[in-house]
Amino acid sequence: MRRAFTLIELLVVIAIIAVLIALLLPAVQQAREAARRMQCRNNLKQLGLALHNYEASHRTFPPNLVPGANYAYSAGNWGVLAYLSPYLDQTPIYNLMNLNAPTYASTSPYNIADPNNALAASYVIPMFLCPSDKAQSLGGDYGVAALGPANYCANMGSGINTLAGSPANGSPYNADGVMFANSRIRIADITDGTSNTACMSESLLGEGARSASGTTPPVSAQKSYAYLTTYQGSLDDGSCASASSWNIQDLRQFLWYSGEIRNTSYNHYYTPNDDRWDCITNAATLGYTAIGWKAARSLHVGGVHLLLCDGSVRFVSDEIYSSTWRSLSTRSGGEIVGEF
Repeated sequence: MRRAFTLIELLVVIAIIAVLIALLLPAVQQAREAARRMQCRNNLKQLGLALHNYEASHRTFPPNLVPGANYAYSAGNWGVLAYLSPYLDQTPIYNLMNLNAPTYASTSPYNIADPNNALAASYVIPMFLCPSDKAQSLGGDYGVAALGPANYCANMGSGINTLAGSPANGSPYNADGVMFANSRIRIADITDGTSNTACMSESLLGEGARSASGTTPPVSAQKSYAYLTTYQGSLDDGSCASASSWNIQDLRQFLWYSGEIRNTSYNHYYTPNDDRWDCITNAATLGYTAIGWKAARSLHVGGVHLLLCDGSVRFVSDEIYSSTWRSLSTRSGGEIVGEF
């Protein structure tokens, strides 16, 4: 008599294996996300070391929008990551760039005229990308087949700074953070303390299709594609909340060497992963420079990584008080931050 499994026994074994796999997969996914989260934290830690090496060499933190003198058109000008590249083992790319040329043209055709800068723009640099996000090019624009994006952004401040002759909020000029247009902030200027002041955080890549004005999509869609909101008008809570103003942008965080707010800038007007859309517009009085309110965002569950100016990295909860979050953004506001 031959011994063999019956059909019922075989089905039971298969069912047990399926249950074990179902139990194991979430644990594997959690382990992978924990590793990705640690890598993201390490990326910001490396950026913190580079910032301090830059400050030691230049006696100032790098600016995040240059050139910007006389409020000339500055939507695509050079950002922090461009200036930090030689301190991050990216010297060949830094030497390739022409920092005296525009990052992209201010008049039609809106492209990158300098071929060396176009080549640099096409590089995807893993250190600038959070592995929990897309971690790949977002596609082409400005005459480049594929642009190298970045998840990491420099803190411009609270987003409620004022500047004579310009919109009151969200301006990259005269900001109260650490790295903004034409800034030259020294460690000595951070009187709130480097351990109580944000230097950089993270934001989501996005390439949703453009759409006409209309109904705001659900929060899940906003976070998946990291949509921006643009409109022409004043930057205030009423305008930003108006459904008739919404206009989805197709690219976000799309160019690592650009300092404009769509790319490597953010502020603390909104709390991390805020359910409200980021609110961006062009300021005619600043030569149509992009201004706005842009939150720190991530795909990590529960919060975002925050690089403080002392070089440490903290994971900040989405539930942080807005007052505490705003206090972390200013270099000399005199606020008492407390625990976060």
